[in-house]
Amino acid sequence: MFEIKHLKTLTTLATTGNIRKAAEELFSSQSALSHQIKDLELRLNTPLFIRNTSPVEFTDSGKVLLNLAEEILPKIKLANNALKSPQLTTSTLKIAIACHACFQWLLPVTSHFSQQNSKVELEFIDESFDINKTKKHGEDKADILFTDEKLIEEDIIYQEIGQFEVMAIISNQESSNQALADEAAAAAYLLPEHFSQLTLLTYPLPPEQLDIFKLFLTPAKCKPHKVKQVTSSHVMLQMVSANMGVATLPDWLVSSATQQSLFHCMRLGETGIHKKLYARYNKKSKQLAMIEKLLPEAIREFANLYTRQ
Repeated sequence: MFEIKHLKTLTTLATTGNIRKAAEELFSSQSALSHQIKDLELRLNTPLFIRNTSPVEFTDSGKVLLNLAEEILPKIKLANNALKSPQLTTSTLKIAIACHACFQWLLPVTSHFSQQNSKVELEFIDESFDINKTKKHGEDKADILFTDEKLIEEDIIYQEIGQFEVMAIISNQESSNQALADEAAAAAYLLPEHFSQLTLLTYPLPPEQLDIFKLFLTPAKCKPHKVKQVTSSHVMLQMVSANMGVATLPDWLVSSATQQSLFHCMRLGETGIHKKLYARYNKKSKQLAMIEKLLPEAIREFANLYTRQ
């Protein structure tokens, strides 16, 4: 039968157009190359090209082998390169975020990480904002999940990224209820009952997944006057500044905006709502080395959010 060297000979012959040029290209003599082709034709019991044609014209049998060569030789080259240089192969690190606001500071981190680690491809799983939804058939779909919820799970590590406070963001133009504004200003914080007179801007999630309901309104059996769902933090802040409602967001997210005097922050309750942000990952993950390389950058950038205030 034929060998890889025969396929290389045929593709070179097709490219150069004649045996003399093909021999030069393959660093062989013309007679040696002619003998190789004749030997192959004897093995296959069929001619592969028509003699004395310029450029060379392949027979139907020759075209079959030539088509095979054009298909298989590039694959052989790729496999050979991968075996010789395994460091050139890339791996994928899948990231999920269970905190809408985290996109704003995390994306620059992952962008910088990708530039510094060309062998790693970062893939965001944007369908998941719930720990339970990051799993498929009992296995994690994401290699790492950024979340402000911590569960007790076997083999799962929760690395603390940093701490933050959930704040109420109110427009400086707020005047629709002066009595409420004066009352809240005097106390320096909002109470659950204050929201019964306010339009609350939230992310498009069920109330049971939102901190303002889970940790503040629902335990006090209070509801906002109205709820408007908004897809992004940026749009939400614009709506607040236009006096279209009140939002509750992490303190680090609004620090630069408050400096522009568009709105002001108020604590939720006398002691406030304080939370921690975690990176959740499996200690047996195949991507453990990359995860542990990414996390220090994430922790450092999160801390920088407060030093830049």
